[in-house]
Amino acid sequence: MDLFRALSRGASLKKSKGVASDYSMPTKVQLDSQSKKEKNLEEEIEEELDFFHAKDSRDLSNSQHQQIQSDKGLPESVDLPPPVIQSKEDAAKLRKSYGAKVSGEDIPLPIGSFQDLVTRFQLDHKLLENLIQQEFTEPTPIQCEAIPAAMYNRDIIGCAPTGSGKTLAFLIPMVQSLIMENKKLKGKRQNVRCLIISPTKELAYQIFSVLSHLVSGLTELKIGYLNKSVAGKLRNKVISSSKFDIIVSTPLRLIDLVDHEALNLSCVQQLVLDEADKMFDSNFVEQTDRILTICTNPKLRRSVFSATITSNVEEIAQSVMTYPERIIIGHKEAANTSIDQKLVFCGDEHGKLIAIRQMVQGGEFKPPVIIFLQSITRAKALFHELLYDGLNVDVIHAERTQTQREQVLEKFKKGELWCLICTDVLSRGIDFKGINMVINYDVPNSAQAYVHRIGRTGRAGRAGKAVTLYTKVDMDSVKVVVNVMKQSGSVEGIPEWLRKGIPKLSKGKKKQIKRNQIDRQEISTVPTFVRQKRRKKRDMVEGSKRRQLLEE
Repeated sequence: MDLFRALSRGASLKKSKGVASDYSMPTKVQLDSQSKKEKNLEEEIEEELDFFHAKDSRDLSNSQHQQIQSDKGLPESVDLPPPVIQSKEDAAKLRKSYGAKVSGEDIPLPIGSFQDLVTRFQLDHKLLENLIQQEFTEPTPIQCEAIPAAMYNRDIIGCAPTGSGKTLAFLIPMVQSLIMENKKLKGKRQNVRCLIISPTKELAYQIFSVLSHLVSGLTELKIGYLNKSVAGKLRNKVISSSKFDIIVSTPLRLIDLVDHEALNLSCVQQLVLDEADKMFDSNFVEQTDRILTICTNPKLRRSVFSATITSNVEEIAQSVMTYPERIIIGHKEAANTSIDQKLVFCGDEHGKLIAIRQMVQGGEFKPPVIIFLQSITRAKALFHELLYDGLNVDVIHAERTQTQREQVLEKFKKGELWCLICTDVLSRGIDFKGINMVINYDVPNSAQAYVHRIGRTGRAGRAGKAVTLYTKVDMDSVKVVVNVMKQSGSVEGIPEWLRKGIPKLSKGKKKQIKRNQIDRQEISTVPTFVRQKRRKKRDMVEGSKRRQLLEE
């Protein structure tokens, strides 16, 4: 069914009355047939509109909600496979199966199932029940390796594809260790013991949301997300920092509270830096260094996770860690293999708009879709173009307020929006499980940016599609994308002339591309002379206003 055809007419989901194909009175059989078709059509629309399966994605059978068996540590109805990782040979076979490269000193055996956690680490019954209720029944590769390493109190450098379960890889051992420690403390409260830092508010809130589900029913654990409200209460001494066991935050808000002596981080035992390559780049590295300095506990365990970790980032991370375990799943800069990647040459900026419209008309543009651009100005311009075309679209960028951003994201998750236009503010970590397609309207300026952008689709084993539009001004930038596509096995999506071989970019050229945005033409279907005429008129009006102010 053409979803955008329904969208263009307002996507009315009300059942319309049957109409005969000619002027004769329809028979009862024809009416019954028409009624069945309408019912099927309505069900089809409703099913397709539920992009993220919000209605029933968490519905489990009653048996999975039964009481945990205290002697086995497992729900009665869940038949998890028995532990199979009992030797280094078993571990080597498992790691080979999912392409893991693990290095470090005294590396622990990976887990083969969550039952291994029960057997080896006495995983809390309620924690296991919460995992199963959230439909997490088998660990992913990064979880198989990172969870036992964390349980043995090892520093971790973790790199795995987008959508591969990195968040749970550091949350499960964190929660389990606190549960075990609380049994020893017997209810005595301490200051913050675990800290999770992410570069964006959206990602921080998402981590907090996952953590909330994980600790559901574990009343002895107190978690907090440092939004504006909570930060204000801490600053004004309305609540104490000792109220929280785990805090999730962005760097600046955390540092501000420490500077105002509203937060005591001297007892922090575990520090997790999510999206580590972003946390160690030039925009965040000073803040990250400050946080590492603030956490003064000599027993502090540090972990860094990301889908892309460059050699420079890894070197910095190694310098602040103690004998870390290095876990790489797949390639350090490769996209998820479940994503079908494609490059499309458009000639110029006008050709990009034509390409988008051809996708819509040809049925290739299947919602929900995310479109990435390099700047706020360009995101706004494309939003107005597609809005004029009658598409159900909205835009999110750094100039919108936090409330506006949250409202847009909520609508998108519910399926009320079919297409989301954004800058790189949403390229990292945000988990939209049902995204069908990502379009790079502007070619990203680095391999890391490309991997994180297209990682919004094809998550948790689902299929996804990524289309990158490029023009003649992108001939250097697109080489970086080609290399990632080759590593990910999406060779068929590369044009033949690019596939045969292109000269490699020097390190200096890569840095230049990353630092300097390409100067592009405006996104507009309005003829140039009309835009010039409008600009001239606008300048005249502004000049007239300035003269009036000077005369006054």
